[in-house]
Parts: sequence; C-alpha cells; structure tokens
Amino acid sequence: MKSSKYGSPLNVGLHKIKLHYDGELDIEKIELNLMREQQVTPQTLTQSMEGTEWEVVWSDEFDGTAIDTDKWLFDIGDWGWGNNELQYYTDNNGTNARIEDGKLVIEATKNEDGKTWKSARLTTRGKTSFLYGKIEFSAMVPAGRGTWAAGWTLGDSYVDEKSWPYCGEIDILETVGYEMKENDTGIAHSTVHTPAYYFKINNQISSTIDVPNVTTEFHTYAVEWTPTEVRGYVDGNHYYTYDKNANELEWPFAQPQNIILNLAMGGGWGGAMGMDESLTSQKFVVDYVRVSQLK
Repeated sequence: MKSSKYGSPLNVGLHKIKLHYDGELDIEKIELNLMREQQVTPQTLTQSMEGTEWEVVWSDEFDGTAIDTDKWLFDIGDWGWGNNELQYYTDNNGTNARIEDGKLVIEATKNEDGKTWKSARLTTRGKTSFLYGKIEFSAMVPAGRGTWAAGWTLGDSYVDEKSWPYCGEIDILETVGYEMKENDTGIAHSTVHTPAYYFKINNQISSTIDVPNVTTEFHTYAVEWTPTEVRGYVDGNHYYTYDKNANELEWPFAQPQNIILNLAMGGGWGGAMGMDESLTSQKFVVDYVRVSQLK
C-alpha cells in the first residue's frame, strides 16, 4: 500500500519521523519530495495608526476576470493543516477559487470517492505582508455542517509548524457550519493565538457575536491592529479586544503578518459535530479585502 500526503511545510534542518501502527509493518521506503520553495515576502506595508480618517493602502476588489496572482499565492496540499482537515488545497485550478461577478468564490467540492474534498486557501505570503492597520473583508459564509470558513492573518515568520504560535495569528473571522442557528443566524469568532495564549493549551482569548443572514447577505469582518491591541468588529460593531502585550510571548504582533482566506472541511473544529454526508459543495464568497491606515 502506498500512502502520500502533500504540502506539509518543512524548514531546513532535522525532522524526526514517528510511525504509529498495530501489528506487523514492512516499510520499503519513505520519500520526501520538494513541491516548491518557501516563498519569501518581498515587501511589508507598515500602517500609521494615528489620525482621524481611514485611508485604504492595499485592497483587492476582485473586479477582474481572474484571481490576481500579483497579490495572492495558493497554499497547496492535504497534510491536515495542523487541524486534521479533510481537504486538498488546489493551486489556482479555476474551480475551487475563481472570480464571479466581481466576487472571489472559494468553493469546496467533494471528490468522486464521496469522502475527500478539494478547496482553496489564498495567502498574501510571498507577495505582501502587513504591520498594523485595519484589515477588513466583506463575505458570505457557508452553512453546511462540517464547513470551516476563515479570514485571518499569520505571522510572516511562519516556515513550518515549529513556527506556530510564536509567529502569532489573528483570526478576523472564523465560522463553523454546525453552529448555524434558525433564520440563517451564524456565529462569528475572533481570536488571537500567541505563545502565551493559544488553543492547544486551551487558554486562547476569543469573542463571538451572532450574525443574522450570515449565508445570504454580505457582512464586513474587520480587525484594527495597533502597536498595543487588536480589536475585532462585525459590520462596524466592536465585540473583541486583545490587549495582552507585556512581552513577546503575549504580543508577537510587532512583526508583519500575511492575510489568508480559506474554506476548510472537517478538522478538529469544523468537523467536531461530524460531516453532513449529503454535501457535495460549499461556497465562501468574498466581495473585497482592504487594508487601511489612519491619517
């Protein structure tokens, strides 16, 4: 039997491999093949957070006919993404991520085996990273049980899983399908992960807010990231603050972050209540992404 996983990030250096099995195991070989080099981000935009008016300094309005690869790179693979997720993220195949009617559509599609999925994960890593500012996007999220839609940032120093959570992570929006309520009301989550506060030690600092018509209307999800705190908003309503900044373990956010948009299927959170096996596709639709500074 041949088994493969694709896309796992690995930094240069020694990586020990553990094998777990029951009974006899005959290993012919283990191969590691480079899919592509780590992409170094060539520019960082540092935003002023002093002033009274917001000024957009970077955006994607998704007004073209194709995804702008000068702004976005596609993460690829099916290694589980640190959360035991089910999907294979594809590389700009025109199906799992595409532009339609001035919107970015990220669509997860079930494979012919009826069990595995394909989807897309776009990142500004390798293109542009950001330090401070208001980061916002307008989106409609999917409702299916097993979905996990997210717009977030990850420290540009991330190279492989040993980098996390030291690189820092800001979750502007996470939403999981099994939390959908009646009348198309969903729950938006905003969280940060740092070496001092993160989900694997179960002390992450989060807030939630109910969002009506979350799958049928566009809502604006945003954070305002200053040198001392991160504030989360939905449709301009402030509902989250992270202000732990005593040291680098609490506050890794003095370093650049890149923006990520993705739709995962299953995983430790998205699949916590199982998968709706009747699903064959789900969509995460984004109208725009904007980064602004104060002037």
